[in-house]
Amino acid sequence: MVSKYKWSYTTQLNFMAIVDAILPTSLIRCNSNLQFQYGGNDLSLWKYLLISFDNFTIPLSEQTSQLLDISAYYTIPTPYTYNGFFSTLSRDARLKTLTALENLQVPLDLLPIPYQNNPSLIKNIVDSFYLLTSFGYYSEWSGYLYTRGYSPSYRKLTCFPLGWVYAGYPGPSYGYRDFRGFLLKMEHLHKERNH
Repeated sequence: MVSKYKWSYTTQLNFMAIVDAILPTSLIRCNSNLQFQYGGNDLSLWKYLLISFDNFTIPLSEQTSQLLDISAYYTIPTPYTYNGFFSTLSRDARLKTLTALENLQVPLDLLPIPYQNNPSLIKNIVDSFYLLTSFGYYSEWSGYLYTRGYSPSYRKLTCFPLGWVYAGYPGPSYGYRDFRGFLLKMEHLHKERNH
Protein backbone atom coordinates (compact mmCIF):
# COMPACT_ATOMS: atom_id res chain seq x y z
CA MET A 1 0.00 0.00 0.00
CA VAL A 2 1.46 3.34 -1.08
CA SER A 3 0.41 6.67 0.41
CA LYS A 4 -1.79 8.73 -1.91
CA TYR A 5 -0.67 12.06 -0.44
CA LYS A 6 1.84 14.33 -2.17
CA TRP A 7 2.61 17.82 -0.84
CA SER A 8 5.01 20.53 -1.92
CA TYR A 9 8.11 20.98 0.21
CA THR A 10 6.99 24.48 1.29
CA THR A 11 3.61 23.14 2.42
CA GLN A 12 5.27 20.42 4.48
CA LEU A 13 7.57 22.97 6.12
CA ASN A 14 4.68 25.34 6.89
CA PHE A 15 2.66 22.58 8.56
CA MET A 16 5.73 21.48 10.53
CA ALA A 17 6.07 25.10 11.65
CA ILE A 18 2.42 25.23 12.81
CA VAL A 19 2.81 22.04 14.85
CA ASP A 20 6.10 23.24 16.35
CA ALA A 21 4.51 26.55 17.37
CA ILE A 22 1.54 24.84 19.05
CA LEU A 23 3.22 21.77 20.60
CA PRO A 24 7.00 22.23 20.78
CA THR A 25 9.38 19.68 22.20
CA SER A 26 9.98 20.60 25.82
CA LEU A 27 11.74 19.82 29.06
CA ILE A 28 9.46 19.43 32.07
CA ARG A 29 10.59 19.62 35.68
CA CYS A 30 9.36 16.59 37.64
CA ASN A 31 10.41 16.61 41.28
CA SER A 32 14.12 17.41 41.02
CA ASN A 33 14.65 16.01 37.51
CA LEU A 34 14.10 17.36 34.03
CA GLN A 35 12.10 15.13 31.71
CA PHE A 36 12.08 15.32 27.94
CA GLN A 37 8.59 15.46 26.42
CA TYR A 38 8.18 14.84 22.72
CA GLY A 39 6.60 17.62 20.73
CA GLY A 40 4.15 17.40 17.87
CA ASN A 41 6.78 17.20 15.14
CA ASP A 42 8.49 14.33 16.94
CA LEU A 43 5.25 12.39 16.45
CA SER A 44 4.76 13.54 12.80
CA LEU A 45 1.61 15.50 13.61
CA TRP A 46 2.28 17.74 10.63
CA LYS A 47 1.33 14.76 8.43
CA TYR A 48 -1.82 14.28 10.49
CA LEU A 49 -2.74 17.92 9.89
CA LEU A 50 -2.00 17.69 6.18
CA ILE A 51 -4.06 14.52 5.76
CA SER A 52 -6.90 16.07 7.76
CA PHE A 53 -6.85 19.24 5.65
CA ASP A 54 -6.86 17.20 2.44
CA ASN A 55 -9.83 15.14 3.62
CA PHE A 56 -12.17 18.11 3.90
CA THR A 57 -14.80 18.52 1.17
CA ILE A 58 -12.03 19.96 -1.01
CA PRO A 59 -8.30 19.49 -0.30
CA LEU A 60 -7.00 22.58 1.48
CA SER A 61 -3.38 21.87 2.39
CA GLU A 62 -1.72 23.85 -0.43
CA GLN A 63 -4.11 26.82 -0.14
CA THR A 64 -3.65 26.82 3.64
CA SER A 65 0.12 26.91 3.21
CA GLN A 66 -0.27 29.94 0.91
CA LEU A 67 -2.62 31.50 3.48
CA LEU A 68 0.10 31.18 6.13
CA ASP A 69 2.80 32.67 3.89
CA ILE A 70 0.65 35.65 2.90
CA SER A 71 -0.43 36.23 6.51
CA ALA A 72 3.18 36.14 7.67
CA TYR A 73 4.16 38.63 4.98
CA TYR A 74 1.52 41.14 6.15
CA THR A 75 1.95 40.51 9.89
CA ILE A 76 5.69 40.35 10.56
CA PRO A 77 8.00 43.24 9.63
CA THR A 78 10.42 42.05 6.98
CA PRO A 79 13.94 41.65 8.37
CA TYR A 80 16.78 41.01 5.98
CA THR A 81 16.79 37.25 6.81
CA TYR A 82 13.07 36.72 6.20
CA ASN A 83 12.39 35.08 2.83
CA GLY A 84 8.60 35.31 2.79
CA PHE A 85 7.77 31.89 4.20
CA PHE A 86 5.83 31.21 7.39
CA SER A 87 8.16 28.32 8.24
CA THR A 88 11.23 30.57 8.50
CA LEU A 89 9.75 32.68 11.31
CA SER A 90 10.59 32.28 14.98
CA ARG A 91 8.07 30.42 17.12
CA ASP A 92 6.82 33.71 18.62
CA ALA A 93 6.40 35.28 15.17
CA ARG A 94 4.48 32.21 13.96
CA LEU A 95 2.11 32.47 16.92
CA LYS A 96 1.74 36.19 16.28
CA THR A 97 0.85 35.41 12.65
CA LEU A 98 -1.77 32.86 13.72
CA THR A 99 -3.26 35.41 16.13
CA ALA A 100 -3.39 38.08 13.41
CA LEU A 101 -5.03 35.60 11.07
CA GLU A 102 -7.59 34.60 13.69
CA ASN A 103 -8.37 38.26 14.35
CA LEU A 104 -8.64 38.88 10.58
CA GLN A 105 -5.81 41.44 10.65
CA VAL A 106 -4.59 40.48 7.18
CA PRO A 107 -5.87 41.72 3.80
CA LEU A 108 -8.71 39.27 3.15
CA ASP A 109 -8.98 40.18 -0.52
CA LEU A 110 -5.38 39.02 -1.19
CA LEU A 111 -5.78 35.54 0.29
CA PRO A 112 -6.03 32.41 -1.87
CA ILE A 113 -9.41 30.94 -2.74
CA PRO A 114 -11.40 29.65 -0.78
CA TYR A 115 -10.08 31.91 2.02
CA GLN A 116 -10.38 35.11 0.02
CA ASN A 117 -12.95 37.38 1.73
CA ASN A 118 -14.16 34.41 3.80
CA PRO A 119 -13.67 35.35 7.48
CA SER A 120 -15.71 32.47 8.91
CA LEU A 121 -13.64 29.87 7.05
CA ILE A 122 -10.41 31.56 8.18
CA LYS A 123 -11.49 31.49 11.82
CA ASN A 124 -12.51 27.82 11.49
CA ILE A 125 -9.18 26.89 9.92
CA VAL A 126 -7.18 28.61 12.67
CA ASP A 127 -9.29 26.77 15.27
CA SER A 128 -8.60 23.55 13.35
CA PHE A 129 -4.84 24.09 13.69
CA TYR A 130 -5.12 24.03 17.47
CA LEU A 131 -7.81 21.35 17.75
CA LEU A 132 -6.35 18.88 15.26
CA THR A 133 -2.82 19.26 16.64
CA SER A 134 -4.02 18.52 20.17
CA PHE A 135 -6.30 15.72 19.04
CA GLY A 136 -3.56 14.07 17.00
CA TYR A 137 -1.12 14.33 19.89
CA TYR A 138 -3.33 12.38 22.28
CA SER A 139 -4.86 10.00 19.73
CA GLU A 140 -3.49 6.76 18.33
CA TRP A 141 -1.68 8.63 15.51
CA SER A 142 1.85 8.05 16.84
CA GLY A 143 1.19 4.30 17.07
CA TYR A 144 0.53 3.91 13.34
CA LEU A 145 4.18 4.53 12.40
CA TYR A 146 4.73 3.47 8.77
CA THR A 147 0.98 2.97 8.09
CA ARG A 148 0.11 6.66 8.76
CA GLY A 149 -0.20 7.56 5.09
CA TYR A 150 -2.55 4.68 4.34
CA SER A 151 -6.31 5.06 4.26
CA PRO A 152 -7.90 4.55 7.70
CA SER A 153 -9.05 0.99 6.94
CA TYR A 154 -5.42 -0.05 6.26
CA ARG A 155 -3.77 1.68 9.23
CA LYS A 156 -2.51 -0.62 11.97
CA LEU A 157 -1.32 0.14 15.48
CA THR A 158 2.26 -1.06 15.50
CA CYS A 159 3.17 0.26 18.96
CA PHE A 160 1.51 1.83 21.98
CA PRO A 161 0.89 5.51 21.11
CA LEU A 162 3.00 8.00 23.07
CA GLY A 163 0.06 10.40 23.45
CA TRP A 164 -1.80 7.67 25.31
CA VAL A 165 1.15 7.37 27.70
CA TYR A 166 1.16 11.14 28.33
CA ALA A 167 -2.60 11.16 28.90
CA GLY A 168 -2.55 8.07 31.13
CA TYR A 169 -4.91 6.24 28.77
CA PRO A 170 -4.55 2.45 29.24
CA GLY A 171 -5.69 1.62 25.71
CA PRO A 172 -8.93 0.24 24.30
CA SER A 173 -11.01 -2.14 26.34
CA TYR A 174 -12.45 -4.85 24.17
CA GLY A 175 -15.79 -5.88 25.61
CA TYR A 176 -17.79 -9.06 25.50
CA ARG A 177 -19.51 -9.03 22.11
CA ASP A 178 -22.30 -11.52 22.65
CA PHE A 179 -25.91 -10.29 22.65
CA ARG A 180 -27.19 -10.43 26.22
CA GLY A 181 -30.83 -9.60 25.58
CA PHE A 182 -32.74 -6.42 26.18
CA LEU A 183 -31.85 -4.86 29.51
CA LEU A 184 -35.09 -2.87 29.67
CA LYS A 185 -38.22 -4.97 29.65
CA MET A 186 -41.05 -3.58 27.57
CA GLU A 187 -43.73 -4.12 30.30
CA HIS A 188 -41.75 -1.87 32.64
CA LEU A 189 -41.66 0.81 29.96
CA HIS A 190 -45.47 0.70 29.53
CA LYS A 191 -46.04 0.93 33.30
CA GLU A 192 -43.81 4.03 33.49
CA ARG A 193 -45.71 5.75 30.71
CA ASN A 194 -49.10 5.15 32.36
CA HIS A 195 -48.05 6.73 35.65
